[in-house]
Amino acid sequence: MWVAKLSFDGRDGIFGSRTFKHKVNLFGFPLSYSYGKSWITVNATGIIVSEEKNKRSFIREIKKISRIKKIEFNKDFFIMTYLEPGFAKGIYNQNIIHIAPVLIDENGTETLTVASFEKKHLLKAITAIKSRWKIKIHFIQQRKVKNISIIHENPKLTDKQKQAINLAIKHGYYKYPRKIELEKLARLMKISYSTYQAHLRKAEQKLIPFFFEK
Repeated sequence: MWVAKLSFDGRDGIFGSRTFKHKVNLFGFPLSYSYGKSWITVNATGIIVSEEKNKRSFIREIKKISRIKKIEFNKDFFIMTYLEPGFAKGIYNQNIIHIAPVLIDENGTETLTVASFEKKHLLKAITAIKSRWKIKIHFIQQRKVKNISIIHENPKLTDKQKQAINLAIKHGYYKYPRKIELEKLARLMKISYSTYQAHLRKAEQKLIPFFFEK
């Protein structure tokens, strides 16, 4: 199977503009879709990762978007139905398989990992995205997919674990090259290194099964 990982600046999109504005990280996974005359109806699920005040302001605004037809929240977890424009058929079609959640981070950057049995379908999907955004291609490679990451309902992080993982994402701990070390993150959270490390590792143990790219 052919697999591609892509990123683009989505700050002019309905989700990227809001994650940037409210400083939240959004993990989403499409469940199903259908074609209309001008729009694609997408059913999706996901979770929000950020400080509580940021999540609350994000949720208040996201509920007002006309393209989001239905949305239901259970703490950080959500299920929604929304509309995508016609060009998105390059991503939402029977030849493209989403093998990991889409990440829309607090900078408005969208990252998605998709696969297809034939490379030509991935190239067509990339062309569709390029028609709207300038994209970064992390890789296009042929490999066997072991399994698919799908978001489960509510990973049940404690408040401290949520705070620890949010700081790590926000300050680039998971970027390559790494932008910050654990010692500084612990100081930002105003706790000891060992305590911060414990919160972060426990959060990772719960989240990795949901978000780890297989």
